[in-house]
Amino acid sequence: MRLRNLHTFLTVARLGSFHSAATQLHASQPAISARIAALEDELNVQLFVRDKRGTHLTPRGTQLLPYAEK
Repeated sequence: MRLRNLHTFLTVARLGSFHSAATQLHASQPAISARIAALEDELNVQLFVRDKRGTHLTPRGTQLLPYAEK
C-alpha cells in the first residue's frame, strides 16, 4: 500500500471532495482519482460513493479511516 494513496484517501475523506483534495495536495483532480482507484483496486473495495450531493465514505471506507489516521 502506497503511503501517498493512503494520505490522499484521508484528505478526500476529511474534505468530502476530490476537487478540494486536489487543491490541498497540489495535484490534478484526475491524479487524485487515479490514486483512489489504485487504492480501491489494491484493497478490492469501493471506498467512496460519488453523487450529486458530494463524496461520501462507503462502510469499507469508514473502516479504513481510523487506520489511515494513524
